[in-house]
Amino acid sequence: MRLRGFFISLVITLLLIFALNRHWGQIPPLGKFFSPQQGFWQNAEPVNNNFSDNIKVPGLSQQVQVWLDDRLVPHIFAQDDADAYYVQGYITAFFRLWQMEMQVRAAAGRLSEVVGIKALPYDRLQRRKGMTTAAVNSLAAMEADSATKAMLDAYTAGVNAYIQGLSYRKLPLEFKLLDYRPEPWDNLKTALLLKYMSDILTGYTDDLTNTNALTRFSLSELDRLVPDYPDSAHPIIPPGTPFYRPTVSSPVPPSDTFQAPGGVAFRAPRPDRDNGSNNWVVSGKKTQSGAAILSNDPHLGLNLPSLWFEVQIRTPAMNVYGASLPGAPGVIIGFNSFITWGVTNAERDVKDYYDIQFRDPSMHQYWLDSTWQDAALKVENIGIRGHSPFLDTIAYTVFGPVMFDPSFPDTVSDHRYLAVHWSAADSTNEIKTFYLLNHGRNFDDFKRALEYFACPGQNFAYADASGNIALWQQGRFPLRYKNFGKFILPGDDSRYQWKGYIPFMENPHVLDPPENYLFSANQVPTDTTYPYYYFGDFSHYRASRIAEVLSRDHLFTVQDMMRLQNDLFNPFAAQALPLMLHALDTAQVSPSLFRYLDSLRKWDDQQVSTSINPVLFQAWWDSLYVNIWEDDLDNSQNLAFTRPSDHTTIAWLLRDSTMPYIDDRNTPQKETLTEQVTGAFSSAIKAVEQLDTANLQWGSYRGTDIMHLAKIEAFSRQHLFTGGSAYTVNALKQDHGPSWRMIVQMSNPIEAYGVYPGGQSGNPGSRHYDDFIDPWLKGKYYRLRVLTPEDSASRYVKYRLNFSSKPSDTHAGS
Repeated sequence: MRLRGFFISLVITLLLIFALNRHWGQIPPLGKFFSPQQGFWQNAEPVNNNFSDNIKVPGLSQQVQVWLDDRLVPHIFAQDDADAYYVQGYITAFFRLWQMEMQVRAAAGRLSEVVGIKALPYDRLQRRKGMTTAAVNSLAAMEADSATKAMLDAYTAGVNAYIQGLSYRKLPLEFKLLDYRPEPWDNLKTALLLKYMSDILTGYTDDLTNTNALTRFSLSELDRLVPDYPDSAHPIIPPGTPFYRPTVSSPVPPSDTFQAPGGVAFRAPRPDRDNGSNNWVVSGKKTQSGAAILSNDPHLGLNLPSLWFEVQIRTPAMNVYGASLPGAPGVIIGFNSFITWGVTNAERDVKDYYDIQFRDPSMHQYWLDSTWQDAALKVENIGIRGHSPFLDTIAYTVFGPVMFDPSFPDTVSDHRYLAVHWSAADSTNEIKTFYLLNHGRNFDDFKRALEYFACPGQNFAYADASGNIALWQQGRFPLRYKNFGKFILPGDDSRYQWKGYIPFMENPHVLDPPENYLFSANQVPTDTTYPYYYFGDFSHYRASRIAEVLSRDHLFTVQDMMRLQNDLFNPFAAQALPLMLHALDTAQVSPSLFRYLDSLRKWDDQQVSTSINPVLFQAWWDSLYVNIWEDDLDNSQNLAFTRPSDHTTIAWLLRDSTMPYIDDRNTPQKETLTEQVTGAFSSAIKAVEQLDTANLQWGSYRGTDIMHLAKIEAFSRQHLFTGGSAYTVNALKQDHGPSWRMIVQMSNPIEAYGVYPGGQSGNPGSRHYDDFIDPWLKGKYYRLRVLTPEDSASRYVKYRLNFSSKPSDTHAGS
């Protein structure tokens, strides 16, 4: 009997072991996952965890020391650059490996392999952009340069040294949840990461929606609705700055007449249009210290783990500190002993679509220059977890890959084929820019570094220890004629291919202007004297506020720069609200709504979290915008139209209160601005009154969510009580905002401060996962301490890691 019971128990145990260690759909093997010795419990990091260690890895030439401060910022001390980049790769993987892996999978269109079929549309889109092809092209340029190849090789070796010693017990939690292991790192993955950033920052384009708008509006009407150069008194390059005489000619239009192509029903997913940033530099002539100050806060999607990873790298050849991208060697935004730099997005259009005419749906041949040309067909094998692979055939033309065709999801009934060309598809070596900046000593070094930077177009702000300040808009910008690339282009005529780029020295730039300050906030880069045509999705209001502050007769301090980065004054509300109040017919407003009106009249235009006024204003403006434009931009034909910006709309209303679009074309009577404003006020306030009392403050009404990359709510920080908007210098939105705030005063010694909304660790079970968020919310900063060998025993060094070499035929410890 006892033997029978033993066998029954044995069978049940074996069945449980089999069941608990098998992957069931999206559920990881529960036996391994819940194992106290191996599972997720091991990712719960003790509050007093000691990170100090002696680590032996293959491939180091000499010993490397890493000091971690109390915020887990690694300060890397190496005897040569290769060892430094090796250890940077290792230590970044130690803290952020899952993030590195997931972002590169997203770039390459390989998410379906680990999360299943729900990611297939996204993966198809990434493959059809040609992301991997673009990365391969750029990797060839990176590896043709001895300095950047050595940089990449060392970083990759360091990442792999960490991965090779990674047991299941130490595997980051997300790998356990998704039940997969990290792949070995390679240099192509770093190239993919850089293309991922290019896609985020240059992927927004209005070609399709502009084309659709031409089915409703004339070209001259559209020029007013979506102007190439929004009115701006504050271009990036100060008015009056002389530009280089053009050395190349802009292309000639293939035809004297513009042929409007038909509308397209494709929905092109686009990055956030507010992927932008602020930066400014103030010379010592306008600072209390007499030293130049640089400030930078890139505005990007807010995620956990954070996009950035703070680091110091010190070798005999460099001593650099700043924000790095997990997955790429070096510092992207930062400073060394001699120079400091920061970047904002140029916002110029560098992506065009071409209407391709195929001979038949097989896409083997397409019509070009009056003959049939062979397309290069590439079959993308997209692995899908739990399903058979999806085979997607992509046709490559002389213009680029066909991104949209009738087989793509959400194409409605459109039978068009659209190829895409963008500047990131070219073979470029942006990592060389950051290698040279990290080692730079003066403006000439800065300029030489920028020559390698092609995409995404960026505004590089610069200051140095000698007091120089500069701003340079750098990228590989195509030569264009009027409207070239603003709409879908003919794909049957090679004359519509790009005809070259604006030369490096003729990109907008300025050194040591008489104003003694420079700034960029994604506004238009130049005045109309610039000799080359361009267009883009430029901002306006943050630039106007920064200009107003920096132009004051005042000697600035680092603390002044902190206040400006956290500024909540809304210039758009300051411009729009007086017009709305003036046009409002108060006789038509219900007496019960006057308390809201009185509140708005007293508002100081500060977009603070505790105020109801931003809620009232936003609701009123949104309602007025709909009243003005919705009838003109209706979607009855299932076509998405370009929408006029808030700036264009209010600027037009201020110039002409009878502008034709005020009238609702769907009614027999002709509406006036007063009628539209008054109707919008009543409907907006009634909607506000339906809100819960808790949502009547801006911080609750809008708020901010910092989501985990995999959208796991338990690993996110949601419903943060925040002020600001896209129009305030502190450009906070629901899931978007300042991803890294940095202020550097180039005094002796350098005084630098920074903060980002996250933490150094990518482990949700660590207290360092999100410990910077609360200071970031409060507008607080950390001192960015550049440590020296003499600081080895200082209170700033909390943990010590000693890296030394061991034979390469053994595995590294973790």
